[in-house]
Amino acid sequence: MTNALFGLDEADVSVTLLPDGSVDRRFEVEGREGAVRSRESFGRRIAEGDAKSFYVDHRTTDPGGQAVNAARQHHAFGDDVLLAGHLDHDIFETLDVDAYSMGVPAVVQIYEFEDDAVMLTEESSGIENWRFDALERALGDGLDAALTRDAVVWMNWASFPHGTAALRALRDRDPDGDLLVVDPGDVTVSDPAEVPAFFDVLSALSACYDVVLSANRPECRFLADALLDTAPETDDALVRELGDAGDLHGTVLHEVQRAVAATGDGTVSVPNVDTENATRYMGGGDRFTAGLAHALAADRPWADALALGNACASYYVLVGETAAPEDIRAFVTGD
Repeated sequence: MTNALFGLDEADVSVTLLPDGSVDRRFEVEGREGAVRSRESFGRRIAEGDAKSFYVDHRTTDPGGQAVNAARQHHAFGDDVLLAGHLDHDIFETLDVDAYSMGVPAVVQIYEFEDDAVMLTEESSGIENWRFDALERALGDGLDAALTRDAVVWMNWASFPHGTAALRALRDRDPDGDLLVVDPGDVTVSDPAEVPAFFDVLSALSACYDVVLSANRPECRFLADALLDTAPETDDALVRELGDAGDLHGTVLHEVQRAVAATGDGTVSVPNVDTENATRYMGGGDRFTAGLAHALAADRPWADALALGNACASYYVLVGETAAPEDIRAFVTGD
């Protein structure tokens, strides 16, 4: 298996990513007896009242956010990256991409354990009030070009109260686009009543783009529960019915075991590698979406796109770093 299989030899992929951003602070949690090793233990100690206070050991502060994480993966591929996010913080000056800020980022506290992580987010007023016209102001005369790159990757719809309205404004602008990949983020915290309107606007955007939805299994299940009359029994049925509901070019479910996509030609499934010895539990899905978007923008087959997404996500959760092409090659082939 080679980089060419995934489209990583294509150096001219251009991508626009938006609209979030966060300052991510990672901690290890400690109790009276030392480090708290598991999320279950942490929750049990709180629930049973064994401990009312904990110490935290600050490890790192990093630029974060779903769009930012995906932008870092695209940059590692050598793509031409334009990032429009909530980046009003010095931490984002470390990003080596063409970046435009639309406001103050969220602040995320990540408490890491040996088996999982807990994320607590303080949203910014900029994110809570963000609308499409902020993107227009940030990009100015460059907006139309940004919306017609090889791929537009729209992340974290769930965190933006006006996200559906912003997507509708994108449709009203009627860009002559190519690929729009939408990763809705953790929709399980959303109001189910908002889901039908979200899918209506995704369907409307199919007049402007090939629209692809990328989400994990709990997120897909939540969307289906809010949208469909009956619950699909399998992942394959789940992506097919969600795709039909939104008139989507492709619907992708990514999970630890495999990734599956429903397309106009049927369903495609690609197994994932073993990630039992993970070192990171947040950010893998964002890198999956970046790998998926890169391969599709490079006109690779769906199986390649799912395989690249899997490799990017698995490398990150196992190694804790964003994979460059040579990392992907060695990771997949074992060389």
